[in-house]
Amino acid sequence: MDIIIVGMGRVGTQLTRELSKENHNVTAIDLKEKVIDKIIEKYDVQGITGNGTLVGTLESAEVKGCDLFISATPYDEDNILACLIANRLGAKNTVARVRNPEYLGQSEFMREELGISLMINPEFSTALEIFRLLQFPNAMDVESFANGRIDMAEIKITKESPLCNMKLSQIPSEFSKDLLICAVCRGDEVYIPNGNFVIEEGDSIHFTGSHKQLGKVARVISGSKKEKPIKSIMLIGASRISTYLANLLVNAGKEVTVVERNEDNAKKLIDHCKKVDIILSDANNHDVLIEEGLDNMDAVVTLTDADETNILISMVADSLGVTKTITKVNDPNLSSLIEKAENGTTVSVPETTCDILVQYARAKKNISSSYMRTLYKLVDGKIEAAEFEVQDYVKFIGKPLSTLKIKDNVLVAAVNRNNKIFFPSGNDVIERNDIVVVVSKGYSLSNLNDILK
Repeated sequence: MDIIIVGMGRVGTQLTRELSKENHNVTAIDLKEKVIDKIIEKYDVQGITGNGTLVGTLESAEVKGCDLFISATPYDEDNILACLIANRLGAKNTVARVRNPEYLGQSEFMREELGISLMINPEFSTALEIFRLLQFPNAMDVESFANGRIDMAEIKITKESPLCNMKLSQIPSEFSKDLLICAVCRGDEVYIPNGNFVIEEGDSIHFTGSHKQLGKVARVISGSKKEKPIKSIMLIGASRISTYLANLLVNAGKEVTVVERNEDNAKKLIDHCKKVDIILSDANNHDVLIEEGLDNMDAVVTLTDADETNILISMVADSLGVTKTITKVNDPNLSSLIEKAENGTTVSVPETTCDILVQYARAKKNISSSYMRTLYKLVDGKIEAAEFEVQDYVKFIGKPLSTLKIKDNVLVAAVNRNNKIFFPSGNDVIERNDIVVVVSKGYSLSNLNDILK
């Protein structure tokens, strides 16, 4: 596919890297020549220095007939305008990064009347991801499929876990009926395990389960003694993500406290979510946080713009016995600092946004891949979990999975059939209209037929 990306900030740069790895013809546009020179040197892409809202710049990028145009600058209006111009010049699909919720409220109008195919709000998407994580305090990561009916969670195995030192084939039915282990991360290695694989202490396992059972299963198999449900949450920083997240949490009946040193930022959050407690203080003063009840919180979410501040506060919270810490990081190299925490998790706005847009790009690649509904990249992109809708294009409808020649390191992880969830064995078949979750290592699946050799 011919793809043009405007704005080489964190989101644009990461998207350029991921889409170029998938062998798309990517053209990067940015105002700064030094930024473009660095992008061209680092990735196999074309680069143009210029303003993405100018016709001349887009014509130089050969926007006419391009398959996908994405504008990801920090400015909503520039992104919308760039997409409008690209659409008029002949781009087939346009995507605008839009952070202002007022614009998102008229997304249908912009799609139908102005030709903008998709508007994505990175901060709201990240808030939703954090909200899911807070529902399962024992999980390091949680992704949802089949409209929330199927979840995939990541759990770190402790020596107290009932699965520790156990072969997958020996897992008792009381666990196996509610989950399927899809991938295991051990050090720097990632495995799609078979029945002879032995789970060890320190492994991070990714497993699928029904939404109703996931919390209970995650708590039991992790071996964690922290069973307290999350009711009180402290958010560090009154950012856009904090505003979205606070509303989600308050509507779910949670008690929310926000720490913010800037009074204007605090007032903006209160204007959008009045049922929160605001503490005007510098979060870097850990003594003040403790005085304000940090050690009594069930969860702490650090959402400032400074990675170091977020990481240090999460470490303090973990040392005080807080059930769950979630840390926003911009630099993925710093995520490892949180891994030592038993219930610590990191989130990244660029990674969340990139996952959504890579999924969108694959769905536009050809007709059959339009049946891809969801895509997540796990373990630094080493593992992919994709959700497909089964229609007539699938070659193996009605055939037992055991008779198929499925690629190595590919696993059919879960099936949603008429809103009933099951974890398929070799005797099961895939039927039309099923929703199928597939986990793979080393492949970029565009449609369900790609699982076959």
